[in-house]
Amino acid sequence: MHDDDRRNFLLTSRDLVVGALAAGTLACAAGSGTPSVVNAQTTSASNVAAFGWEINNLGTGGGAVYLPVKNNLVLKTVDVDMSFSPLSPPPQPGFADVLCRGQVSRGGPPSFTGSEVNFFPPASSQFGAPVSFNPGALQIGMDGFAFQDTFLNVILKAWITTEGTASQTARHVQISPSVSLSAGDYIVFTMSGGEITVDAEMQIVMLFG
Repeated sequence: MHDDDRRNFLLTSRDLVVGALAAGTLACAAGSGTPSVVNAQTTSASNVAAFGWEINNLGTGGGAVYLPVKNNLVLKTVDVDMSFSPLSPPPQPGFADVLCRGQVSRGGPPSFTGSEVNFFPPASSQFGAPVSFNPGALQIGMDGFAFQDTFLNVILKAWITTEGTASQTARHVQISPSVSLSAGDYIVFTMSGGEITVDAEMQIVMLFG
């Protein structure tokens, strides 16, 4: 076989193999010369949706955005970029913090409590109440139980100077919750802040199938 013929043969064979894999089957010659069909491994189709939201004067209090789920689906991956920066230097230096949460409200829109716009899903039935160990009599604060269907729970903190320099903070997280959602459920995102007013933002990409 000449070099040109061999090259054409290899290229043609490659195209046939790629086409067969794309179709999901590949015919292979067994030792007897009889072709056997091999099922190619394929990945299930997934969809992507993205949105962003911002609170440009987040101080004491909070806000929320929630999305209705229209069809049954599995939320596979959630990619979130979160950041905040002070709007103006404070009169005294101090910490700014923003609590960012992503949760699921089953069967209807969420109900919020308090000025921080807290949303509390039911307690997970798989875990008991958290127990602290505090021999040094430290000041410990914690949630009273593990929340069901909470897939994002991130706190942003930064020391804000009176000049406002180096006071911004950001986090990027990727979560694989693999949580099943039904039509009529809601995906809930909340941000709550502290004493110092900041501009806070979340950019969210969701992979689902």
